[in-house]
Amino acid sequence: MIQNSNQRWEVGATVRVGFLTLVVAAIVPTPGDYAPDAYALTNQAATRFYRFVPHNGLVRCADLAEAVSP
Repeated sequence: MIQNSNQRWEVGATVRVGFLTLVVAAIVPTPGDYAPDAYALTNQAATRFYRFVPHNGLVRCADLAEAVSP
């Protein structure tokens, strides 16, 4: 989980990633692969879904299930 940030990366919190303002829909732990945890994000209207991994970037997904899948 992101610890050193001015933003709260908890489920339901609003965060800024680049120029986008998104809502954290789920936190996807990634144990064993030594990568940071992934975050499933959605826009305010919940019509677009994204997967965010710190230092790897933001990827748009078709639905929430795809954003949450490892």
